[in-house]
Amino acid sequence: MYYIKKFVNYWVIYNCANGASRLLTAREQEVVAREFPELTCWQVITVYFARVNCIKAMP
Repeated sequence: MYYIKKFVNYWVIYNCANGASRLLTAREQEVVAREFPELTCWQVITVYFARVNCIKAMP
């Protein structure tokens, strides 16, 4: 299980299984927002998911 959390100036992807995380690049933010359009809503802060196709370097 993974989740992406949005902060004011950056987004972070977290791996719930091992506790690892990393910042998303600006390009990754654009691509992941296309895969999970709910991330573009200013009211959405966190999105949980079991699988993501657009990020290759998972934490």
